[in-house]
Amino acid sequence: MIKAIKLKDVATYKTTVEINNLKKINFFFGYNGSGKSTIAKYLYNLSLEPIKQDIKFNNCSQNGFNCDKHQILVFNEDFTKRNFIENNTLKGVFSLNETNEEIDNKITELENSIKQYEKRKDNKKDIIDLINNDNTEKETNLLDKCWNKRTEFNSFTKIELENKTRKSHLTKIKTYINQLENIATLADLSDKYKKLYEKDLRTINLNINVKLYKEIRKLELTLKQLLYEVIIGNEDVDIANLIKKLNSRNWIEIGRKYLEKTGSTCPFCQKETINNEFKKQLDKIFDETYKEKIESIKKLKIEYENLVSEFLKNILNIQQIFNTDNIIFKAYQDLETIFKQNIKNIEVKILNPNEKKTIVSIKSIKDDLSHIIKEINANNDLFETLDTHKKAFIEKIWLYMTDECKNDIEILNNRKEKYQKIISKANSLIQIYTSKIINIKKEIEDLRTQTVNTKEAVENINNILKNSGFDGFEIEEQGVENNIARYNLKRFNNEDNEVFQTLSEGEKNFISFLYFYQLCIGTDDILSNSSKKKIIVIDDPVSSLDSRVLFIISTLIRKLIKRKSYNPKSAKKELENENIIQVFIFTHNLYFYKEVAFDKRLICTDFIHYKITKINNQTNIERVDQQVFDDYSLMWKSLKDIKENLSNDKSMNIFIANTMRRIIESYVNFIGIGKNPWASLSNEDTNNMNYDIKSAFISMINDESHKIGALDNIYYQRIINEEPTILFDIFKEIFDDIGIEHYNSMMNIGD
Repeated sequence: MIKAIKLKDVATYKTTVEINNLKKINFFFGYNGSGKSTIAKYLYNLSLEPIKQDIKFNNCSQNGFNCDKHQILVFNEDFTKRNFIENNTLKGVFSLNETNEEIDNKITELENSIKQYEKRKDNKKDIIDLINNDNTEKETNLLDKCWNKRTEFNSFTKIELENKTRKSHLTKIKTYINQLENIATLADLSDKYKKLYEKDLRTINLNINVKLYKEIRKLELTLKQLLYEVIIGNEDVDIANLIKKLNSRNWIEIGRKYLEKTGSTCPFCQKETINNEFKKQLDKIFDETYKEKIESIKKLKIEYENLVSEFLKNILNIQQIFNTDNIIFKAYQDLETIFKQNIKNIEVKILNPNEKKTIVSIKSIKDDLSHIIKEINANNDLFETLDTHKKAFIEKIWLYMTDECKNDIEILNNRKEKYQKIISKANSLIQIYTSKIINIKKEIEDLRTQTVNTKEAVENINNILKNSGFDGFEIEEQGVENNIARYNLKRFNNEDNEVFQTLSEGEKNFISFLYFYQLCIGTDDILSNSSKKKIIVIDDPVSSLDSRVLFIISTLIRKLIKRKSYNPKSAKKELENENIIQVFIFTHNLYFYKEVAFDKRLICTDFIHYKITKINNQTNIERVDQQVFDDYSLMWKSLKDIKENLSNDKSMNIFIANTMRRIIESYVNFIGIGKNPWASLSNEDTNNMNYDIKSAFISMINDESHKIGALDNIYYQRIINEEPTILFDIFKEIFDDIGIEHYNSMMNIGD
């Protein structure tokens, strides 16, 4: 069932017009040209195959129609044209009466089976929908999580990651799933970013002087041996044991040098007690071997100091141009400390040759020096291949994000794999159920061909024609074409094949509607449409019909919308004909409207009323709560609506003038008895520009008037070219004389 319709950009629906809360029975009342037929044509358009649908309805939409379950039947001028004017024969109509209880019970059983299979299909579709919804939710969560990994690199302002949508970002990550090796940490990436993008990279032309290093190492080995050696003089001298016992060799050496200056005077008693023999003993103690070793240490010290100074200068020069993480400065400090301590130890050894001394080898910071060499080489390599390293760095970022998302991706892939198996199984079952439904429908169709016929519709149409007094022509079954009976019109004792063209407009409309009515209660396609619920659309079916035919058509339509029963109460809202699910009725004829909808008929109570109006060439549709209209009140309401929405559009002038004329005529003849409309002209200046129009309104009521006629060309031209406000002013002036209280009441003035 159609629940709502939206019309836009078609005919007089310039802006969007929505029709909501549609019921089983929907009545639409509106004057010709107000927009009724556009709705009917849109509904017919829905019944066509997509390729045949009119593009002018592209901006229109509806809610509820299902072409697989519903069939839309539309009666309008186009229906008559398609079935009677463009074709000489009509498709036979199959009746859907229950004529075989056994077969009908079998059909009911099969239809219940279809419902069960449809229910199973819907259940599997629900499962698929749930899985798809869950997949969508999980994919969205994964997209968000993977995308948010980019925020960890927001501080990397000098790079820009590609794939700027969540979907493309995840696709990129998935390409790295099988390449996850040597994943860098975020800290490593941060350090690398600083090196590549934030440091002023340049080639470092200096490095640790390896040659100097080796020379210092070689000198260290010689020094180490001498410093560790206990250097003593000749121990065969008489006083040697005493010197050794007192461990005063260094003091004696200093004293000996002192005696070279003072001669034979003792430094303690200041007496001439030092003789030549004593001096000779001292000289023997400090022989040439002793002196050579001391001199050798002194020379090595000078050489060591020179090498150390040069090496420290090398380090300082490097520090001025390269000092990553202060590694150069630290190495310099460590070397300086080592060198100072070593030189001090050498000096102590020179003063105390008999003491064992050692030195700290430069080898102790070999690793640091090697690290400096590697850092400088790495810097130079990085500078020379910067673009390659930057590209590799971006790859490492993608690998990092992939590693962070890998588990979630694998979990989702595993879930999808399981879900796909379920979906595949569900689709297989849906295909099985669909196949069973098709086979059952075919079986039902075969059974129905045994219980239906096309002659009953012919008899029904002809009986109605005969009972209505149309006895000059009838419908006959001509034959069978492609297993479908064909009808044609024939006049009695006349072989004319184009009978329809000889009928009056009233006869054409009547026979056309009778055929349509049979389609509503039967079908012209037992194979495709017999199981579909009908949505019936009837657009102004009583044009050019006399009162007896109007009565018959009204009666037939009431049968289509008849309620199921009085009891239970809910049955009043159900249609008696279960093959019909919804009915739309459009009309401009108030009598027909009352006959079908407003009297207390046994019609389905699930109905709604709408009023269609057109103002300034724009259609408006409003729900009408009250169920009682009368023609006179409707004319006043239409006039009031136009006045409230009045513009300078003169296209409505003829309609306005005619409505005003009908109101004046009705009021004078039925309501305003005793009032003379000519009185409004008695004191009017004949030269007044409004005199002719006012006179024309009144003259329409009196055919004998010698005044200006309603169809007078001058009057017509004045009407269509006049400002709409003038027409309303003249209309009020007339009622000022014949019934201003009535005017105010009908126009809601003073409420």
